[in-house]
Amino acid sequence: MRYFFIVLVVSFLTGCTATLAADKHKATANNIDPTGTYALVAVDGVTIPAAVSHGDAEIKVHSGVFTINTDGTCSSKTIFSPPSGGQVTRKVNATYTRNGSNLVMQWQGAGVTTGTIADETFTMDNHGMIFVYSRSGRIDDTMKHDQANGCDESTATTAIQKAEAGVFDDFDSALPVGRDRFGIPTGFFTFQDSSSSVVNISRTSDHPQLAGEADNNQVLQLDLDVKAWAGVIHNFEDAAVNTWTPRDWRGFDQFSFWLYGNNTRTSLFVELLDNRNPCSTAGDAEIYTYTFTDNFSGWKLITVPFEKLTRKEIGNGAPNDGLGLAEVHGWAFGTLNTGGSVTYYIDDFELR
Repeated sequence: MRYFFIVLVVSFLTGCTATLAADKHKATANNIDPTGTYALVAVDGVTIPAAVSHGDAEIKVHSGVFTINTDGTCSSKTIFSPPSGGQVTRKVNATYTRNGSNLVMQWQGAGVTTGTIADETFTMDNHGMIFVYSRSGRIDDTMKHDQANGCDESTATTAIQKAEAGVFDDFDSALPVGRDRFGIPTGFFTFQDSSSSVVNISRTSDHPQLAGEADNNQVLQLDLDVKAWAGVIHNFEDAAVNTWTPRDWRGFDQFSFWLYGNNTRTSLFVELLDNRNPCSTAGDAEIYTYTFTDNFSGWKLITVPFEKLTRKEIGNGAPNDGLGLAEVHGWAFGTLNTGGSVTYYIDDFELR
């Protein structure tokens, strides 16, 4: 796992595999002159210097600069410490073309990536790690911490939604996908151990029949080929899909969902993302997990009593104050090594 994470980080720093970040300001960005020098201000919502963790490996990103020139060239310089220690300076060059708010960059000796311009920021997304650059001298203090703009715990919790019993994710509507203003994914997205594992999600009505289901019922389909671990996360979102919005699950004892098993003996897990630090700008939800085995064939109702969940430490700076359920930020489903390609179907997450 450590080897794959180092490859992932170096790939990002050489610009080999970055993908398009969320574009929430496309209309205004078309008129922005993108040229200039941008300072790296945050990675995954954590201000620089930032420790980026993945499995049991961690690097520390000390600083970075992204320069966009008027002649159609650009460059990236990043200083970081790999798990082995010391400091590495990585500088790479590219040519770019502009398409509205996007810069499409062809890197020397490498591949093509796309970045997004939004106001005074330049954002790139690589396998879920969000690197945010700000034009030099105009760093947005909100990237450092909402407390700089007067955030306090009382105002930070006003958006919590009180949950009601019943199905809360039935997959009959399009999967919401977005990001908040700190670059944190909202709605549905995938995670994986490294680029060697495969995980794809979709909605489908073409699935094995679930007893009593309505005509044209849609379920969540996961196509996986996992070497270590991978899966799907639903970070609860607001109506605009641009704010990570927690839900109050107090007063309930459990949740459940339907899973189509393949009897592969693969280890599976489902997780709750509980509370975060007050005024947080990072992905620091406290994680509670429940593990089980794919030892059945066909549809099965998986019921998870909250008392069966155990805390999972992933080094993301999450609070450690017990499963409170007052600010549930989402759920995750995943597998360990699948031993090859496998498809799972999921339906009707229900709060009980």
